[in-house]
Amino acid sequence: MIFRVLGKEDVSELTEKLRGGFPGSAKIYYVLKNFLRGTMEGFEVIVDAWPEWQCVILRPVNQEAVPGYFRHYYICYAKTVTSLKFFLQRPGVIDWDKPATFTGVPYDILPVIQEVSKKRGGQLPYIEPRFMYCWSKDPPEIPKIPEGVKLTTLKPEHAKRLRQDWNNVRGGKDLDNYFRKVIENFDSSALINAKGELLAYICMQFNGSMAMLHVHADHRGNGYGEIILKSMTHKLASKGEIPYGFVPSKDLLGIQKAQYFGYTWVPQGNMVWVRYIPKPKIDYSKTGSLESREKLNASHEEEETHMFINAIPLAVNDKPKTPMNNYFTTAVSSS
Repeated sequence: MIFRVLGKEDVSELTEKLRGGFPGSAKIYYVLKNFLRGTMEGFEVIVDAWPEWQCVILRPVNQEAVPGYFRHYYICYAKTVTSLKFFLQRPGVIDWDKPATFTGVPYDILPVIQEVSKKRGGQLPYIEPRFMYCWSKDPPEIPKIPEGVKLTTLKPEHAKRLRQDWNNVRGGKDLDNYFRKVIENFDSSALINAKGELLAYICMQFNGSMAMLHVHADHRGNGYGEIILKSMTHKLASKGEIPYGFVPSKDLLGIQKAQYFGYTWVPQGNMVWVRYIPKPKIDYSKTGSLESREKLNASHEEEETHMFINAIPLAVNDKPKTPMNNYFTTAVSSS
């Protein structure tokens, strides 16, 4: 058997088994929970064997079945690196003739993807390693909310604002729909003033991670980042969920701040996001016309500007030399 597509009953059984691997397995556990809830429409779940599985991959049934922000996505999890190396190369598991965005893969898998890309003349324009940090204690206390500020949640009408804040960090098509989807389906924390203006926010993602922590440029230095981060952590921990987020592996200040706040590094949750672009197939009988060349270039540009939704970090620090006690108050989107 090359792979097996799981039905919902089997996915439900698999999801419960993954709880035993917390917190490292949280990154796939919540994806499968959302699959069962119907918020991962157009995906299928495949495993290398059943019930004695080693590897799990969520992939689109076909690219038209999933929303634009999830096209060409492969969300991976494996008990061992070796098993995933072989599974990714089994016939029919990955369509290497089309673009692919891999999320959840351990760093040791990168040489496999690099080798495939090299053999096929493709490109890997985007590789982003991340460390997983989670909250493993009792719910934290929420800092005092300043006068004139209200702690609330994001609303669907805030989607356009999120689009503006994160366009330069994670651009791409259908981004408005993505933000509306996460706002409507997942937990969030936000601060607004008396006028209803959005000052700061943080929002959950499809993989269950806390991400997109953002403080408006005019309101940094007031501790708003810490308030919403602890608010979200408290909300999730109180419900028995695993509060966690990803920090870029080169973001030393972000790592120090996560530790300062009491978050614990989870080595089993470390991962890389990899974007694979195959070598364009050129129909030389049609490349003579200007129109054909323009279409070819346009299609190639479209693949290269594909968004990396699940690679949104816990926060983006635009000032690497910012003092540690001000890190989350200056978290903004930046290119």
